[in-house]
Amino acid sequence: MISIINVVTSVTDANAVSNSGGRVRWKYVVAAVMINLCLGAVYAFSILVPPLEAEFHWTRIETSLASTIALLTFALSMMPAGRLQDKKGPRTAVTIGGVLIGLGMMLSSYTNSLIWLYLSYGVLLGLGVGFAYGAPIATCNKWFPDKKGLATGLVVFGFGGGSILFAPLWNFIIQNYSWRTNFLVSGLLFMVLTIAAAQILKNPPKDYKPAGWNPADKSKKAGIEFEPTAMIKTLPFVLLWVSYWFGTNAGLMTISQAKQISKEIAGMSDLEATFAVSILGGFNAVGRILWGIIGDSVGKEKALSMGFLLCAVALFILSSVSQPTIFLMGICLVGLCFGGFLALYPALTSDYYGSKNLGVNYGIVFTAYGAGSILGPMMASYFRTFQGTYLPAFYISIILAISGMMIVIFLRKKTAK
Repeated sequence: MISIINVVTSVTDANAVSNSGGRVRWKYVVAAVMINLCLGAVYAFSILVPPLEAEFHWTRIETSLASTIALLTFALSMMPAGRLQDKKGPRTAVTIGGVLIGLGMMLSSYTNSLIWLYLSYGVLLGLGVGFAYGAPIATCNKWFPDKKGLATGLVVFGFGGGSILFAPLWNFIIQNYSWRTNFLVSGLLFMVLTIAAAQILKNPPKDYKPAGWNPADKSKKAGIEFEPTAMIKTLPFVLLWVSYWFGTNAGLMTISQAKQISKEIAGMSDLEATFAVSILGGFNAVGRILWGIIGDSVGKEKALSMGFLLCAVALFILSSVSQPTIFLMGICLVGLCFGGFLALYPALTSDYYGSKNLGVNYGIVFTAYGAGSILGPMMASYFRTFQGTYLPAFYISIILAISGMMIVIFLRKKTAK
């Protein structure tokens, strides 16, 4: 597949820089989507919960902690990975990530204790995702300064779409072979595809600008590039971080428990709940493109406000309706909004603080995702384990989503000045 991409785009390579409408820059998007499809399998973790709990008799909070560790490690490793890709380029960062992802998955096939699962799936896999995730976003953001929302949305579409592919595949392998075979096969596949696609990525030349595109002088931070130490001292950074935390909390809480929530609240069968995980991933993926386009059209802050409001409505549906069809609609809306958050925040980080240090700057902003990976999944697991219900976690998340909307509205007013 990689060779096909290169053949198709090689004709335009000679005009890569001068031809803004040329197809050459789109090959970086294709490679980035392929990478993120592999990384996005981390969102299908709920498929692994039943067989692990059945064999080892772990509690929900013990099993879910593996996913939380992976997502937290993913978020924290974005900072050194971002610095690496800013200095050495995206190819190096993603290649390292591909090796770690493969090792993490394959070593997870030897799980016989929680500690082993936490180290292999949680730490190694999380590191791999962190090193491979940010570089494709930053690369495509630099190639598409004229279409940041769309380009970012397309790239992270792959991450959201990973569970569409891998939820049913994992379910099939587990039912017909074993969860150990699933870890082993997936690890080999992820390593090969990620490393191969990484070899395509490269940054554009310095001061690259698509032909015919002239950025408006009234842009928020026209010509200004922020170092990380300067960025974290600004008020918009604090507002971005806190609102991002509240938004990712809702999405990660639902994603991490999607199969179990669908079965216990809506009474879905195992097959129907697996479908719910896949369709959640589908709307997560679509939301990344849709909200990216909306952000380019009406403004990213306004699009975020709309996303938070819709997310609160979706969480209310999940907490108050058990009818499967309507419940599934709520699942879809949560995925749609969560995908939008993952598309809009990197684009906003670039708008406010420039693209030169976007790798490490967005890595710092992305630690909010790590905070969400702790709060959301652990909150849901806690209430399920000790109170026998997920509902209090949904009520709290509704309040946080509304708070996120108010923060973004305030952010929009401050930056408008």
